[in-house]
Amino acid sequence: MLDELGICGERIEMFFMTAAEADKFVAAANEMTERVKKLGPNPLKAQ
Repeated sequence: MLDELGICGERIEMFFMTAAEADKFVAAANEMTERVKKLGPNPLKAQ
């Protein structure tokens, strides 16, 4: 559905973790940061 709106579906992901899983949160945040950097600017923002 996001792809149909012009938003790459790879820009959004849901992660499940508890407050006790700080290492898991850091890993997820780093993973998403790298992914978004590789995807480049949001094409809708440029419009």
